[in-house]
Amino acid sequence: MQQMLLSLGVDQWVLPAMLLWPILAALAVRLVGRDVVADPAAAVAPTGGPDARVLTLGALMVEALLALLLWGVYDPAQRGWQARVDLPWLTDIGATISLGVDGLSLPMVLLTALVVPLSLLGSWNNVRVRTPAFGALALLLTSGLVGVFVTLDLLLFYLAWELMLIPTYLLVGIWGAAGTSRASLRYVLFTLVGSLLMLVAIVVLWNLGGGTTLHLDALRVIALSPKTQLLMFGAFFAAFGVKSALVPFHTWLPDAQSAAPTLVSITLGLKVGAYAILRFAIPLFPAAATNEQVRSIILVLSVIAILYGALLAMAQTDFKRMISYSSISHLGFIMLGCFALTQQSVQGAVLSIVNSGISTSALFLLAGMLEDRTGSTEMNSYGGIAKVVPWFSVMLTLVMLSSVALPGTNGFVGEFLVLIGTYAELPLLAVIATSGVIFAAAYGMRALQRVLFEPLDAARNGALADLDGREKFVMTAFAAVILYLGVMPQPLLRRAERATQDLVEAVRFGPNAPAQLPPVSLNR
Repeated sequence: MQQMLLSLGVDQWVLPAMLLWPILAALAVRLVGRDVVADPAAAVAPTGGPDARVLTLGALMVEALLALLLWGVYDPAQRGWQARVDLPWLTDIGATISLGVDGLSLPMVLLTALVVPLSLLGSWNNVRVRTPAFGALALLLTSGLVGVFVTLDLLLFYLAWELMLIPTYLLVGIWGAAGTSRASLRYVLFTLVGSLLMLVAIVVLWNLGGGTTLHLDALRVIALSPKTQLLMFGAFFAAFGVKSALVPFHTWLPDAQSAAPTLVSITLGLKVGAYAILRFAIPLFPAAATNEQVRSIILVLSVIAILYGALLAMAQTDFKRMISYSSISHLGFIMLGCFALTQQSVQGAVLSIVNSGISTSALFLLAGMLEDRTGSTEMNSYGGIAKVVPWFSVMLTLVMLSSVALPGTNGFVGEFLVLIGTYAELPLLAVIATSGVIFAAAYGMRALQRVLFEPLDAARNGALADLDGREKFVMTAFAAVILYLGVMPQPLLRRAERATQDLVEAVRFGPNAPAQLPPVSLNR
């Protein structure tokens, strides 16, 4: 199959197609699509034309097909970038349209391309007015997400980063729950400050490189003093740490996810910032990333995020906010793996990014399905619905078990690798972080008890509709992936192996690497 795809030249056009197709499709959806129902605020009823949701789903399915073609042409035995495309762009400043994937970015591209259409299909009736604009923004958001994962030129990466942030702000502000202006404003303020700092750092880095290139590979070998690396790393980490919602930059995330439409809550939960830290912040500035004080602070914040996020998740009564805080706890494991800087820990972090995206997306879909039926996300307002909605109950139980990293589900392998890899160099932090697994089980089982197994004391819950055929299809797809990756994570691990090995070697032995990896003071 791989040779056939290569003979068709798929590797030469698939990445540009994945970036351009959603943008072109967004224009078509906005101009041709129509609302399925009349918007009460609109002056006229919907005009004729295809349902904008159907057009958006079709476009996203094409994007998913392109991602599967990319997965098919990728050779895990090769090192470096694959499906690479280099085209001239702004030649005066050395900016190029440079695209490529490796074992770090390929899983993220496939995750995004598959999760977004499943999320739209699973939340089909969540947004029913102004759907042409909603679909167009969702497609632009998809292009931005894919662009973040495949761009190798820092200016192009920055444009993709902004293309991801702006549609998200509009989607939260316009289609969010009543009174979401505060949540959308906090989101844009938090992310905009970090983005501007990153842009300044990119300009400075370009200038230090002689003003001739913005390509990641070329900028990684520029000789930088430790002080300069610290300043540059701080600027990049500000953007990526805020987007990741790492404690203490996390406060915007629960508000935004609880207020946003289901599709947007899911895309906000994708760990884009954590990927960007692995791809850009750490390899560009290894001496700063391994600086004893900096590394100690980030590792401690990671462990705090694991425990703090789990404890706050346990205290929530709102289903969406509980999922959001659990996502913050999962991020702690990911950041711990990133900065433990062993191959096992980094490989576990990559796998955890993918697994968190799967489990969190499925949980938000299930929460959205309940909200569409009852108008509420308060867990105390359900109770005892297991006997009423058996399909929903089975799916929620499975997804919750994967979220708390039960062995045999997808969540276990990534967190296990993170803890094993961290223990090799940072045993104290690994032991403390392990307690987060216990807290995760506590908030997960508590949520199941509240939603499914409390007394059925609300009359309206007795008539609650179970999952329909469309919802069963979506959740069965998530369940299949959860079980498959729980039992057979090797295809994903094999593709990430060389990229993670190259990253760890570059940080430890590259041009800007420290003479030796400083110890973390907590382990002395």
